[in-house]
Amino acid sequence: MATSREQSWLDLMAARGDQLVGDLFGYDRLPGDWALDFPRGLPEHLVYLVVAGAAAGVVSEQAVDLSAGSLLWVPPRIRFRLHATGDSGLTLYRIRLATPPLMGPDGQVLLAGMWDLRAPFDALVIELSGALAFRAERLRALLVVLFSGIFRAAARRSRQPPLDADQRVLLERYVDERPAGRPDAAELAAAVGLSEDYFVRRFRQTFGLAPRSWVVRRRVQVAMLMLDESSRPVGMVARDLGYPDVFLFSRQFKAVTGMSPRAWRERGSRLR
Repeated sequence: MATSREQSWLDLMAARGDQLVGDLFGYDRLPGDWALDFPRGLPEHLVYLVVAGAAAGVVSEQAVDLSAGSLLWVPPRIRFRLHATGDSGLTLYRIRLATPPLMGPDGQVLLAGMWDLRAPFDALVIELSGALAFRAERLRALLVVLFSGIFRAAARRSRQPPLDADQRVLLERYVDERPAGRPDAAELAAAVGLSEDYFVRRFRQTFGLAPRSWVVRRRVQVAMLMLDESSRPVGMVARDLGYPDVFLFSRQFKAVTGMSPRAWRERGSRLR
């Protein structure tokens, strides 16, 4: 159940969200020397979703590390410094919202594994770049989807997570190192040293998904990056990920992202 503060935020997004989006909203590929330093903070809310690469810094005197899939929400007037880490640069979504400073979270929000929110971020970027009918209504609806997803994830992870951070990292690494694999619940349970039945219960409490659905989503997330960062044919991407045919790949990709692999790639060319 949403808190009164969260509900007020969602009500604001539903009523005026399209009027609050600032000029810093996009899908950006940034160099390895990218850095921000705001010792007095900013008057707006800033939200980042890292797609590729990594970043690190300090937010309100707390060290933060952002890997791919991490979401960071910095409310107004909070001091922060961020910089890209590594030589490969940084790809991220970023949004600035000019809302009343006392609305939103009390402090920074940092969440890992927030790939499910890439779709509303992406839809927002595309909607902002056009001027089609019902633009304002769609922007408001997408902002509600985005922030309700953040609040839901934060509420789930504010409790003691049924799978701890080390176990989650082990699972993510296990699946990412086998992009063409099809690990079942028993195999994933063995990777973290748990019995299958106990693992499945804890997994659902942690991710809100069955293991099989989570593996499919994780594989599609890899496909999203491959389609963004290379010009290889869709069929080759599907084979690299172990799909027996491109039709199954396309069906699962569309079920996760809401669009076909080819449409995803075309939208990527519009964002660049």
